[in-house]
Amino acid sequence: MIRWIDDFLALAEHKSFSTAADSIYISQSALSKHIKAIENELGVVLFVRSNTKAELTEAGKIYLEYALNIRNFSHELRLKLNKFGISPCIYRLSIGTIPCLAESGIMEPLLDFQETYTNYSIQITESDQSFLMKQLAQKEIDAAICRTDLLPEKGYDIVPLVTDEMVLICNKDTFPFEQGSEIDLAGFKPDHVYTISKNSDIYRLAKMQLDRIGYNKEITGTVPRHMMIFPILIQKGGCALLPKQLANLYMFPQLTYYRIRDAVKTSIGLVKLSANDDNPQLYEKTNVLLDFFKQMKENKKVMM
Repeated sequence: MIRWIDDFLALAEHKSFSTAADSIYISQSALSKHIKAIENELGVVLFVRSNTKAELTEAGKIYLEYALNIRNFSHELRLKLNKFGISPCIYRLSIGTIPCLAESGIMEPLLDFQETYTNYSIQITESDQSFLMKQLAQKEIDAAICRTDLLPEKGYDIVPLVTDEMVLICNKDTFPFEQGSEIDLAGFKPDHVYTISKNSDIYRLAKMQLDRIGYNKEITGTVPRHMMIFPILIQKGGCALLPKQLANLYMFPQLTYYRIRDAVKTSIGLVKLSANDDNPQLYEKTNVLLDFFKQMKENKKVMM
């Protein structure tokens, strides 16, 4: 019964045999056998099965409460045993991230977390913001590292990690100023502006920045990744509006960036879904990650 606790909790969370099986890296048939084994041992039915869903029965809801406690106690036990060199990897965390880890300094605390909690296995996937939020809503990932500026106030637990601001990137001969100098964008009306694709938060931030100066032209072009913009600026001219952390121009010495007076700010944070009323502890394993980052933030080990 205790042997398949994580299998039961995965199915209780995802309510789908296929999704739950994928989340714990076993086959759907194996998961079905494990759940059936628990039910046979208990002598009760824990889930009502249909073609697409698996809903907890009343007995299943009672067992869920005890299963969560068992897993928590097991987690505490393994943490205490870590100092004796016993640290079996039992928790898997799937983290989606926008392309920012190297530039933002977030990778280092992620590695620190992995070293501290050796019984956790982290899988990181990179995608754009809109796709990450869909994955998070569908519980295909446990947490997301993404821009938090335009997220709804309710429904998410957020640990702010990094603050940034929009900057102007262009060829060095555009202004006779040193890199990083502050300019008044209102006095500079660019003919050609580039940024990240329209379904990204960066696009919306760029539009906000242009709205502040009364810029009424359309953005000239967008690309999926920021590194694709820089060759365009070199070949065609114009400028780009991007967060400063993405102004990594060491491969493009012809380009420079300028800070913008009254710049639009942007924040990156670690985000997970808030626990719901029915299963308030179902996200306990992700809370360990959030608590770790909160502590790192307090110790100023994450860029701010």
